[in-house]
Amino acid sequence: MPQNKFYLSFGRHERYGSDTAIEREDMIVAFLTGRALKSWLPKCSTVYHSPLERAVETARFEALGMQTEHLLCTQDLEESASKFAIQSFLNKLLAYTDDEVAYYHFVTHLPVVEKLGLPFLGAGEVCLLTAENKNEMLAENFSVQVIKKPEISVEIWQKLELTADSLSRMNADEIYQKIANADI
Repeated sequence: MPQNKFYLSFGRHERYGSDTAIEREDMIVAFLTGRALKSWLPKCSTVYHSPLERAVETARFEALGMQTEHLLCTQDLEESASKFAIQSFLNKLLAYTDDEVAYYHFVTHLPVVEKLGLPFLGAGEVCLLTAENKNEMLAENFSVQVIKKPEISVEIWQKLELTADSLSRMNADEIYQKIANADI
């Protein structure tokens, strides 16, 4: 994608359901999603996420894939946030964004995506907004593209030296370290 545009991406957290944690395989998928976004887009300045644990973990693994160090939690991305609160948060963020920034990523929930009038996203999918610049983004003059979540290939399993069984015995931090230290 052209580097001289402005981008926002809204990723729906992995794993859907009331009080369900992100699954271990979904951590790898979130990393692969981040890695794909990194290959298509300019450097992501910050990954914002809701405080819900599965959104936090999805954001952490996507940020690892994007090689983005800045993760910020905000209640403005909770599913119970009003449309006004969500839009105000985005408008303030864009209004105070300096001209070197070209891309932000948000990990949130389906109700937030719906309140913004964006297309339906399945768990782990991403909606990419592309505008000529941040002012056009503020004016909601952007194109919209839905990005499906990637599959974990046999090659990735091999590079991580993991099986579904060995993965099931690892906690989130161990999986994070395994991915961070792998050559993928």
